[in-house]
Amino acid sequence: MTKTNSTESTKTIAVYGATGVTGGYLLGELHRRGLAAILVGRNADRMRAAAATAGLSNAEIRVAELGDHDALVGAFTGADAVISSLPAYVRHGEAVLAAAIDAGAHYTDISGEQLFLKRVLDRYSARARAAGVTVVSGITDSNLPGDLLGYLTSRRVAAPAEIVVSHLSKSSGNGSKGSAKTVFAGLDWFRSGGWHYADGEFRTGATSRHAEMTFPGHTAATAVAKFPQPPVLTIPRHSNVSYVEGVLATAILDTLSGFTEELIETLPETPSSDLRYDLVVDAYGTDGRRVRGVVSGQHSYRDSALMAIEAAVRLADGTTEPGALTAAEAFDPADFLDALAPFDITWRIEQP
Repeated sequence: MTKTNSTESTKTIAVYGATGVTGGYLLGELHRRGLAAILVGRNADRMRAAAATAGLSNAEIRVAELGDHDALVGAFTGADAVISSLPAYVRHGEAVLAAAIDAGAHYTDISGEQLFLKRVLDRYSARARAAGVTVVSGITDSNLPGDLLGYLTSRRVAAPAEIVVSHLSKSSGNGSKGSAKTVFAGLDWFRSGGWHYADGEFRTGATSRHAEMTFPGHTAATAVAKFPQPPVLTIPRHSNVSYVEGVLATAILDTLSGFTEELIETLPETPSSDLRYDLVVDAYGTDGRRVRGVVSGQHSYRDSALMAIEAAVRLADGTTEPGALTAAEAFDPADFLDALAPFDITWRIEQP
């Protein structure tokens, strides 16, 4: 593993939602890096237990309800950066975001929802700039690599590029109940395929340009359909593209579309131990050439937490421009991806 940067120990990171599955990974990495931690949430006993399990005996515990803005602002005051770890951000996420900005703390989260990310970019950038803080939403094993690879691959083909983003599960494991609740909160949006980007604007419609993909290591093509990948919203902000869409294997989409409240209650609280994946970004140039970027990871929940900690530490340095930014706007794409190598999260660019 990499050595802890000597300047990291001077940073204080607040976590809202530290008692969940991803929260456990967040706290473990805060402990490994020797960072000062503030745990914020509703239940002090559960937060103390989570801190003790992670070895964060000196973590501050601050109680604040999502519905109490002033209490949240007070809880985040003194933090250099806030990480929000919640299910269903489209329902619950704005409370933590707004309070972090008003507390003068940089902000990131582990949202995978197009609807929430667009809300962040459209409504909170001016507020963040006025407060002098940076907001980078949507740091997950799909979103962050998708945005960074979109930047890197689009510059290797004739512009404007066409970008396709997809996530390939390399195991048969299941996600957590919290993830299922997130999907259910925006089920109609997931079923519709969400937004794609075409000729300068975001559009809806369930049909994707690409009905199948041959994933890394596969010889046969896999049937895919449109899926609301958040990098669809972020890549056009920093790259010369004519079209961006997200797709996912139709077999996975069929499972997601069948979620009901009753079914979700039967799901396990914790995800499987094996959740290996490839995040794949294909860039097609106007000359017909394709360049593929791939990030390969070991566990979707663990890796999302590690990426969020890396983002929070970089934001806490205070060197990014204020406002609501994408990952590629806030960080050097190759440098950020390289920083994940000690965790067996690797990346590559394939140029046939």
